[in-house]
Amino acid sequence: RTPLLMSPTLPPGRAVPARGTMIRPSLRKTPENAPIKDSSGLPWGCVLVPLAPAGHMNSPDPSTLDPIGADEVPRCSECFGYINAYCMFERKNWICCLCGSKNELESRYNSSATRAGLEELQRGIVDLLEECVEVEDIYDPELKPSERPAVVAVLDVSGSEDFVEIGRSGILALLEALPPSTLFGFITVGASVTAYDMRSPFPHAFSIAVPAEGDLAVGLSDVLPPDCLFVQLGEFKENIAAAVESVVSCSNSNGVGEGKGKRFAYGTAMESILEMIEEDGGYSLRIISIIGSMPNWGPGALTPPQQDEDTTGVLKAPKGTPHYEELAEKVVAMSASVDIFVAAEDAFVGLEALEKLVTCTGGSLVYYPGLDTSALPQDLYKTYSRPYASKALLRLRCSSGFQVARAYGHLTADGQYDNLYHVCSCHSESCFAVDLEFDNPSGVSANLDLPPTMQLAFSYSCIVPVPGSNAYQVQRRLRLETVRVETARQALDLYSSVDSEVLAALLTHKIIRAQVTEGLGEGRMLLQDWLVILTAKYNEHLLRRRDPAIDVGFSKFQNMMMIPRLVYGMLRGRLLDPLLVSRDERAFVQHLCNSLAPEALTLMLYPRLITFTTTDTNAPAEGSLALTYASMSHSISGIFLLDSYTDLCIYYTKAAKGKFQFPPPPDCALRDYIQAIKASRAICPHVAHCAEGDQSDGDFLGRLLEEPSTMMGGPGGGGGKDWQGATSKGFQAFLEMLKEEVTDFVE
Repeated sequence: RTPLLMSPTLPPGRAVPARGTMIRPSLRKTPENAPIKDSSGLPWGCVLVPLAPAGHMNSPDPSTLDPIGADEVPRCSECFGYINAYCMFERKNWICCLCGSKNELESRYNSSATRAGLEELQRGIVDLLEECVEVEDIYDPELKPSERPAVVAVLDVSGSEDFVEIGRSGILALLEALPPSTLFGFITVGASVTAYDMRSPFPHAFSIAVPAEGDLAVGLSDVLPPDCLFVQLGEFKENIAAAVESVVSCSNSNGVGEGKGKRFAYGTAMESILEMIEEDGGYSLRIISIIGSMPNWGPGALTPPQQDEDTTGVLKAPKGTPHYEELAEKVVAMSASVDIFVAAEDAFVGLEALEKLVTCTGGSLVYYPGLDTSALPQDLYKTYSRPYASKALLRLRCSSGFQVARAYGHLTADGQYDNLYHVCSCHSESCFAVDLEFDNPSGVSANLDLPPTMQLAFSYSCIVPVPGSNAYQVQRRLRLETVRVETARQALDLYSSVDSEVLAALLTHKIIRAQVTEGLGEGRMLLQDWLVILTAKYNEHLLRRRDPAIDVGFSKFQNMMMIPRLVYGMLRGRLLDPLLVSRDERAFVQHLCNSLAPEALTLMLYPRLITFTTTDTNAPAEGSLALTYASMSHSISGIFLLDSYTDLCIYYTKAAKGKFQFPPPPDCALRDYIQAIKASRAICPHVAHCAEGDQSDGDFLGRLLEEPSTMMGGPGGGGGKDWQGATSKGFQAFLEMLKEEVTDFVE
């Protein structure tokens, strides 16, 4: 059988995903109708991880199951759902668990004993093969574009030599990660666009000068056509490496910043690459860009806005953004994919404009605020050595009574069919989200014969290398998962069923959308108002309206107790704090939060603080601590690790520094623990070492979100009360403000 995608490694301290990991509802029980759902104040939806790990402890051995092709799986004649383990079987019919329709029963499903061994009737994730084409000669003219994968690496050479050296190292690491069957092209960009002919041991460079305005004098394909630009990695790897090693900076500036003569024509380079591939039409293209400066030359040159916000509070886009919006439309039309890795040398790179190329195609966007924080080689290797899917279709079908209202993440809705979404590219950790809504007044109780059920279908293409050769398989696969949930008949049942991590993920998607369209202040206000309404309704259902001791910590339901901290962390963190991060970093954080799985996203919102008694152990001494000085002072340990997903900060107290080697030695168990975390992440976290009494002391203590902050500012919003001031004073002041707002709302 064709090998399936490998499961991603899980970070230390995280449980193995249970059965049903493709679909993760925010409420483990479905509200019976809209009044019950609305009275709870809870958002209702789910997150979708299409390439989630398929195995679980109770799974049968796949080799013992009777396989079936994806096109042979029976589908409902009414709703087109796939047959699954929750369907009922009669003598001559099977009954769809989504719509209740009866369908003719094929001989494969005649007996219950036979059905138990069928692949498509297993609970959990079902992986099926739709089509498989083995390619031995990538230059075969009969191949379809989707059967000829090609990668173009684009390197910014307008910056310093230090940046170019990082870029060279990154591309060399990229060569080790890509399959040997890949067609590879290399282009550098400064004031000119330079393409490399790597068919000989002595690569030749062909440059086209970019005018300040207007098109190139000649097209890229006129200088070096695609069949000369692209060479197969397995055959020409040494030639490619030689071309990469020959690259030097073309900047006239000394050091970083906007030096005189520094020109970067990224927009022109992207346009010329896309035009060349569009004219040829014979490749499945992926563009990997490594940049360090703002595009400032030729078509697509960006100019930072004079003011960050307009009169409505929405961030002004850099001048030149429409050029990249047009390029993004062209990329989508070509079913291509764009990834951008930024190691910033300038204070402003214009990521808000460039990010549009990535988001529309499901590509990767990684931002390093400086060269000293860059992990470019590690991230490039990790990104392109993991499984990924392309040209995918996603649909979530729901049973009678409810439906998908809207979707979030790096996907686009189909223009013809409802509830069908296109995903240009995604990897094993990509995550999407959907809101659910009722489609009739009676809700799910309209048809008691159909318990609430959801089925996710994900059809995608992938490249599977044939070991020991330059051959590969182009596979079209189908992943199915069907889950069934219980019904909640009162709000208290919903409170007990909340998955706070998924709830936080849904909130994050909603707030990011509001922030982009209506401004940062509006996003903060919507989040604060939602928390007030939820807390008020929670207290009303607990009959505590007359009790002055309003419960703002959701103490009756342990699964909800993290919600106030997650909301507070969102307000204090990089996503919504108006002063904490630059515009480029906020664009990166928004992009990242739109694709992270809930367990990773919660680390972004509220970092995890753990302790170690010694550097010779890889097991934390205690559970997660609150982000306060007090929790640290009461801890029995002197070594702390703060994990915010993109950063790992190690902190030694004075006593620990006098007792243990600082920083931790490379061969200790604590380093092994940190390395395991780094290996499990989609992007490599930056590791910082801090010690009490050193200059680095303030850096760590500033990350303790529950303590007061002096850096926050900007519009607060939220009913005229000083939410911003309360949030900056620490978590306890935030809870006091929440209690006041809830009291006013209830009264």
